[in-house]
Amino acid sequence: MKTKTLAIVLGVAAASIGGAYVAISRGTKTAEFQPGDIFFADLAAKSGSIDRIELERSGKRIGLVREGTEWRLATSEGYPARFEEIKGLVSGLAGLKGDQKMTARKERHGELALAWPDDSGRGARVQLFAGQDAVLDVVLGEERANPRAQFIRRGTEDQTWRVLGSVLVDIEPRRWTEAELLAIPDGEVRGVMVNGLHIAGEESADGKISYKVVDSSPLVVATEFDWTPTRRTTALRTMPSWLSRLELDDVRKAKGGAPDPAISPEFDMVRGTLKVNAVRDGDAVWISFEAKPKDGAPSAAEINAKKKYPGDPYVPDWTEFAAKHAGWEYRLPAWKQSSLDEANKLPADAAQPADPNSPTVIPSAG
Repeated sequence: MKTKTLAIVLGVAAASIGGAYVAISRGTKTAEFQPGDIFFADLAAKSGSIDRIELERSGKRIGLVREGTEWRLATSEGYPARFEEIKGLVSGLAGLKGDQKMTARKERHGELALAWPDDSGRGARVQLFAGQDAVLDVVLGEERANPRAQFIRRGTEDQTWRVLGSVLVDIEPRRWTEAELLAIPDGEVRGVMVNGLHIAGEESADGKISYKVVDSSPLVVATEFDWTPTRRTTALRTMPSWLSRLELDDVRKAKGGAPDPAISPEFDMVRGTLKVNAVRDGDAVWISFEAKPKDGAPSAAEINAKKKYPGDPYVPDWTEFAAKHAGWEYRLPAWKQSSLDEANKLPADAAQPADPNSPTVIPSAG
């Protein structure tokens, strides 16, 4: 992956602004204003020196730092950040144009979502730094449509403005990272083991995979939980496809806690094996990976050639996957955690299906 800097991306924008600069006050004095001018006139020219970004909203904060040519998520212990998102934030701010002068009365800032601090989530604060110097400190308020516009004020001023364009400030870690962890194609998973339950898949002559519970061994975790027929059927329905769309909500360095075997499935696949180590931390579940390729496995080139967009099925190089994710834990989104817990949460006296081993059939992806 080629390394990039904000200077390269926004250099053309800086040149195009040229003589259209508007003087920006660094004190409390209101800046000069000309409708239609670039609002932050010197931001594009200074973009190459930006090495730290602080974002705040709803009492939460995201910190991004540049190390050499790479950006990292400081508030998630230095996990790699997506440059495209950072470029979009800075270029979005650099492209805002002045439209209308609004109130300078501090007591009315809340009407435009420009009061700060603001725990309501209506407003957001963006700070850009070059070393210890603040390149930009701005509060972004409510947006308007037709034309697309946003209320805004500089952090050192009471004067507010309406600018043309708008900038989204998202403080969820997944926005700033490569949130997709896996998107395994249907049919790639040939077996799952979880808490003593063994689900196996078999390919038929027409290329379809059918799954059955082939073994229910003694539970790995000694609890009152039991693999009732209903629970086995639920696991049969959900677990073979659990890797088909796996994303993160947050990320942190692995703490080394003992995984919970009851929710730590092992997947046997056509081209590799994957152990998902799950750790409960309060209401959250954090996962890490142990992945290995299979010797002599068929090539995944045909499957991966079809991947065009994030979320499309693909088969990773399992050696590279293991190296990329080593030392990190990922917090599961609530919907994915629910699917992992689903079988364990069903009551033992729930209505039982007629045949808990009725096969689940999935077309093979090759």
